[in-house]
Amino acid sequence: MNSGLFKRLFCQACCALLLLTVALGSSVSAEDAKKVLKAGIIGLDTSHAIAFTKMLNTGNPEGDLAGCRIVAAYPKGSPDIESSVSRVPGYTKQVKEMGVEIVDSIPALLEKVDVVFLETNDGRPHLEQALPVLQSGKPVFIDKPIAASLTDAVALFELSKKYNTPMFSSSSLRFAKGAQRLRNGEEGKIMKASTHSPCSLESTHPDLYWYGIHGVETLFTVMGPGCESVTRTVSNADRDEVAGKWAGGREGHFAGVRKGTPKGYGGTAVGKNGEVAVGGYDGYKPLLVEIVKFFRTGKAPVSPEETLEIYAFMEAADESKRQGGKEVTLASVMEKAEKQAAKKLSKLDVADSGASESDNELTASEKAEGWKLLFNGENYKGWMCSNGKKIAAPIENGALVPYKSGGYLIVYNKEFGDFKFKCDVKMPEECNSGIFFRVGDLKNPVQTGFEAQVLSGDGTGMHDFGAIYDLVAPAKNLASAPGEWTHFEITCKGPHISVAVNGEVVAKLNADEWTEPGKRLDGSAHKFKAAVKDFPRKGYIGFQDHGHKVWYKNVKLLEL
Repeated sequence: MNSGLFKRLFCQACCALLLLTVALGSSVSAEDAKKVLKAGIIGLDTSHAIAFTKMLNTGNPEGDLAGCRIVAAYPKGSPDIESSVSRVPGYTKQVKEMGVEIVDSIPALLEKVDVVFLETNDGRPHLEQALPVLQSGKPVFIDKPIAASLTDAVALFELSKKYNTPMFSSSSLRFAKGAQRLRNGEEGKIMKASTHSPCSLESTHPDLYWYGIHGVETLFTVMGPGCESVTRTVSNADRDEVAGKWAGGREGHFAGVRKGTPKGYGGTAVGKNGEVAVGGYDGYKPLLVEIVKFFRTGKAPVSPEETLEIYAFMEAADESKRQGGKEVTLASVMEKAEKQAAKKLSKLDVADSGASESDNELTASEKAEGWKLLFNGENYKGWMCSNGKKIAAPIENGALVPYKSGGYLIVYNKEFGDFKFKCDVKMPEECNSGIFFRVGDLKNPVQTGFEAQVLSGDGTGMHDFGAIYDLVAPAKNLASAPGEWTHFEITCKGPHISVAVNGEVVAKLNADEWTEPGKRLDGSAHKFKAAVKDFPRKGYIGFQDHGHKVWYKNVKLLEL
């Protein structure tokens, strides 16, 4: 393929491979092998989550699986695919019985784990679910399908590169013994191969993504990358068939079967000894072994370019179907996907400073989880000044602006107790402001509520960006540069409060531990007259006008 992205990824993969070979050799080091990996799962709507947890958490795992344990899971996956949604309660119960803690958000999961299995059966939410993981720098395996579109698959690898976070995706069929034997050259160069697998359809995904991926991945395992074009030769209620042309006159064929023969997984390949069997399915363990190796080394067993080529193959097969069976090049669908991915990333990546058409809207997954949009970007419906006056400050480019609003705070007109709150904030070069929450008395917000500090600069003190003001200093200052958007999250659940910046928790406290008025846990003085344990557990949320202009958008809340 002549895709620019493929070339960049190939070069990066080669460099990474060279460095890892020098640093790690051909196997996991003894020191790495001793480290116990704490793994987390996103999405409990696939049997893979149960199978992986059983192999890692029950009995006494040996060899490559030793020392890796799944400790936490965020269960929510597909919002609207019934076969996925219906599994979540039962699968949640099963993993809890195997010692897995259930958490209520992906940021909460990331606090507890070193590595992540993204198992949500539905590929549509993968991009949004993977974003905070990639921002955290924690290696992530994304189960099949990597996404529900080639555009999202490209975007995922761009984010992996941007945040320098190891990531890979694969079907378990890739690591079956028969396919690996051919991949490793035991039959010489494969000139022709034909594979087959079940191919049930899901209307929200391209035809082959949902289950045909298994047989397509087997085909690419045997043939390797280098496919240039595809033609959808058969597409009916019973089956789909796709013919692919590889460089050098090599040919690959995939049959996705819904009714009729051949059954199961398998195929044939033509090598130095003539036609040989490809082999079938060997269970989940071979894949899990490769995932754990990847978690320990950061070296993916499948290159980004090959994974993208697999999804381009399936996307081109769909395009061929749309064009009545015409031959479609993989380069053409990749070029289109790269352009769409760049546009999508400018909207999705919260660390990006660009404007977005989707600002101040709930995503499909947010709607499914029950998030509320508190600010619509057009007017101040639901908002008021803390002194009861009408807000005087204008909305600027879809952003709420507290500066010269007419009150000390702009507050939402409803009190909240336990919640997750998030927004994006943009500061000028000089800025001093804050986000107030659980404010019990609007006439005295400073003494009856908490404040998350919004301040320009790079400090990490009690009054710097991300601090729980005058109580807990941020572990890091992760604020974006002036003029760029910073993603802010506040979680309150009973006495527990945390502040996350750009996907990473930087400050937290347990109010029940703060029993003395005016004193922090270390005995130093703070400005509050009441003991923190006595602060209201329910109150208003608002943005402070402290004499500097500051902009807020994407203001959302999930009651817990």
